[in-house]
Amino acid sequence: MAAEAEVARLLAEGRRHAAAGDVRAAASFFNTALRAAPGAGASPALAAELGRAEAYVQQAAADYQARLEAALASADAGPRLAEAMAIMLGRAPMPQAPVAWPQRPSLFYVPGLPQRAFYEREEFAWVPALEAEAAAIHAELQALLAGEAGFHPYVQSPKDRPGTDFHGLNDDPSWSAFYLWKDGAPVPGNAARCPRTVAAMEKVPLCRIPGRTPSVLFSLLRPGTHIPAHHGMLNSRLICHLPLVVPPGCWVRVGAETRGWEEGKLLVFDDSVSHEAKNGSDQLRVVLLFDIWRPEVTEAERRGLRAVFEAIDGTGRGGSSA
Repeated sequence: MAAEAEVARLLAEGRRHAAAGDVRAAASFFNTALRAAPGAGASPALAAELGRAEAYVQQAAADYQARLEAALASADAGPRLAEAMAIMLGRAPMPQAPVAWPQRPSLFYVPGLPQRAFYEREEFAWVPALEAEAAAIHAELQALLAGEAGFHPYVQSPKDRPGTDFHGLNDDPSWSAFYLWKDGAPVPGNAARCPRTVAAMEKVPLCRIPGRTPSVLFSLLRPGTHIPAHHGMLNSRLICHLPLVVPPGCWVRVGAETRGWEEGKLLVFDDSVSHEAKNGSDQLRVVLLFDIWRPEVTEAERRGLRAVFEAIDGTGRGGSSA
């Protein structure tokens, strides 16, 4: 009966979000309830509720697909993004890349991009100007570390979704972040504390998708912290680390290759490839982390990605339905 009670709780959460017009949250709770349902053993009342939840999810999915397809069509982003949409909607298979460690983004896969784990800093003309500011950025970081005010766990439990756990790191300050930009927008109080860092980032081709990216943050790993292997959300961007505090024994693995950080020298990698990191020292490790557009993604495709994610993030908010 405990399982049935949990299913009933999830259904109630779904109904609450549906009544508020948040279709994405409602569908998430309903889907979780459907997966946890006891099947043939459900009571008649619960079975009826599950049937209504399934109908809601099916209608939400149909509306969602139509909205995304319309957004992409209006952007005229080209064939590669059209194929990406077909993959996302389950109408085309994920291509099988001829590499041992392929891109496997958790949210949106753009086919045909080079299967590279690392990019080299010398490939980007803007890197020397950023690295020239490393000492000033380091000084602003040291002021923040004096009290650690504004650092919060990097992985935070969602407030409007069923519970998920990221390798035991949910709400754990062992991996903490101080955001200058979050979800595509500056964090005013934090940005004001780091004017040299903000100015340096203005010259960087940040990945810009309103409501999503860029993220610019000081990423802090406490002694002994291990971030287990995982995949990022997108393969249309690259993750950059400007190492600022790197004691011995710290490393990041992307695909088959493991590298250490070198203070002041940018590290660039594709986080849609399986990657992990560890601070094997007894001191803090801190990098400035931000995301940039992958150089092979065209301007038309960037426009299409913005349109798609605007449609995704507008789904079921403020009374809209998709």
